[in-house]
Amino acid sequence: MMLAFAARGRAVSSLATRLVRPRVTPMHRPAPWSAVTRPLRRTAEVFRSTGAVVPGAAVPVVDAGARRMLGWWLAGMSGAVFGMVAVGGYTRLTRSGLSMTEWKLGGTKLPSTLDEWTVAFDKYKLTPEYLKLNKGMSIEEFKSIYFWEWFHRMWGRSLGVLFAVPAAFFVARRPTRNAIKQLRLYPRLGLLFGLGGLQGLVGWWMVKSGLDHTHILGIERDKDDMPKVSPYRLATHLSFAFVTYGLLAWTSMGLLSDPAIAVAEAKRLATLSPKALKSLRRFRTGVHGAASLMGLTIVSGAFVAGNLAGLVYGDWPLMGGQFVPAGIKEEWDRFTPGIRNVFENVALVQFDHRMLAYSTLAAGTGLLVAANRLSSRLPAGAMFRTRLVAAVVWGQATVGVATILWNVPVSLGVLHQTGALTAWTLALWLMHSLRPIRMAGPLAAAPAVAVSAVAAAGCLLAIRDDDDGDDQAQAAPDSEKQPKLAH
Repeated sequence: MMLAFAARGRAVSSLATRLVRPRVTPMHRPAPWSAVTRPLRRTAEVFRSTGAVVPGAAVPVVDAGARRMLGWWLAGMSGAVFGMVAVGGYTRLTRSGLSMTEWKLGGTKLPSTLDEWTVAFDKYKLTPEYLKLNKGMSIEEFKSIYFWEWFHRMWGRSLGVLFAVPAAFFVARRPTRNAIKQLRLYPRLGLLFGLGGLQGLVGWWMVKSGLDHTHILGIERDKDDMPKVSPYRLATHLSFAFVTYGLLAWTSMGLLSDPAIAVAEAKRLATLSPKALKSLRRFRTGVHGAASLMGLTIVSGAFVAGNLAGLVYGDWPLMGGQFVPAGIKEEWDRFTPGIRNVFENVALVQFDHRMLAYSTLAAGTGLLVAANRLSSRLPAGAMFRTRLVAAVVWGQATVGVATILWNVPVSLGVLHQTGALTAWTLALWLMHSLRPIRMAGPLAAAPAVAVSAVAAAGCLLAIRDDDDGDDQAQAAPDSEKQPKLAH
């Protein structure tokens, strides 16, 4: 009896394993669209959170010291990029960006003698900005704007050195090299280095539009347009900076966090009821939506800066005494095709930015209300980070209003730009704390799948036993009809 019970147990276990395990066909023929989706999947791997743990899988054993060393290195790089964005904002607001008329890969030495300054100043005198806006500027005034543009460019080049030299050191050192390999960081580091180099080229491409008075994609600029960089290229430059910074910050968050803690938190969440887990997933989706809305608001702010739209309407909450400014309709026919109004019509550009800012403010407030309702279920630290996001979004909106009312002073303009980057950082930090919610789904479903598989296996075995019993019952009368053999 015991042997039969053990055999049946092994049969149930084997059949359950076959039901749960995905079927693998030896002669699998790839789908015709796999050639297109395979590169996309590989690209998605690069953006996968560092150190993320697949539910049910073993936590990769990585040297903790090497992991922290890599994390603090990339966190320091994030801070350096943050500072560069702030310096870039100051360079733009002081109208220093077009003072250098040449770009060299290795950089340019800061002029030190009067002759060197005179050569640089003579080149600037040929630019549209000098001829239309700064004619009569003294060489001492020129030195100030030239320094800030030079400092901004050299800061960018120093970032490349600060990234490449430690990266080479970490690859040469065995513990960190093994950590990079185990965490699959090589594609991520290569992407970050490429984004940094591309950002320098995009920066010169942006400056070139102000020197040549050009736009983008063959769009002609009005000859009477104020000499400035193209708003399209400025938005591209700022977007690249935010993407690079965001990827650096996200990677450092993954390296400085403990994957085992995330797994433990996911296991705790997996014990919640399906309804509670569903409400947490909805909250996580809302956070991602609010972060996307925040990113769109930041990009629209780049077009406000590129068009100097913040200087047009200095009142709030109305614009020129109206909720929808009359300037939208008045300037509409200037731009062909009409879609250009979204990016160049200064009245519409500022109106869009205000509406997106209000939407982001409402989203941040809504997240705080939802988090208060889910405070006992949220992963550790998520409630605190949600409060920070809501507070910074409100502060950013307040600074934005003050910047408009006081006609965009340099100090408030820089504070508003760095405030946007701060809000973006906190949104990423909040999303990072919600990773256990995604991991908890498979953990909660795994026991149910296993129980269902075992139950299905038991049913199949019971049916097979019934069939065997019927076959034996039918065979018994036939055996009775056969003549008995003599002993």
